[in-house]
Amino acid sequence: MPKVVDHDERRREFVKAAYDMIRERGLAKTTVRAVAKRAGFTTGALVHYFGGKDELIRLALEYSGQHVRERMQAAHRVQRGRAALREVLIEALPLDKQRTANWRLWLGLWYHSELNTDMRDEERRRYREWTRRLEQPFNESIELGELPADFEVAVEVQGLIAYVDGLGVQHLMSPRRMSARQVTAMMDRYLDRLYGKLT
Repeated sequence: MPKVVDHDERRREFVKAAYDMIRERGLAKTTVRAVAKRAGFTTGALVHYFGGKDELIRLALEYSGQHVRERMQAAHRVQRGRAALREVLIEALPLDKQRTANWRLWLGLWYHSELNTDMRDEERRRYREWTRRLEQPFNESIELGELPADFEVAVEVQGLIAYVDGLGVQHLMSPRRMSARQVTAMMDRYLDRLYGKLT
């Protein structure tokens, strides 16, 4: 009797192998052949499920994003307003090994999105999701009276996204010059200023 193959599980195995390879070796050294070997299958088996390396990279990014998404959702379930916003932002920054790996994948998406339409669409989708995630605690802050009713949520969200991107990249490029503690302190100072506690 032929062995029954769980195709969804097989795809997940390949995606996880791609994610692990990218974390350990970087995008440039991650090949379809190496990912197949890491997952314990032939290159032909992998190609049966995916269109090529670009699709694998995109799905590996989605895999990494799921972990971050779950942690942010958990943080927001127990807090609202500014407190929730701070926890979501801290989860977003590359302050430990796992989040640093996710950032390196994210930077890889930026690079690939210049030349690949699917990657560009994925980048835009993730930024839309990130924008909505930050809008929610800002709107809660207005409801709670932490921010004034005329607070420009859309404008401030875009500024905050740019700030987080800058902090994350600087920390990745020079962790000795900008430690995780310093990044956290700068994020707190930004929020203090945003919420009117600093001038």
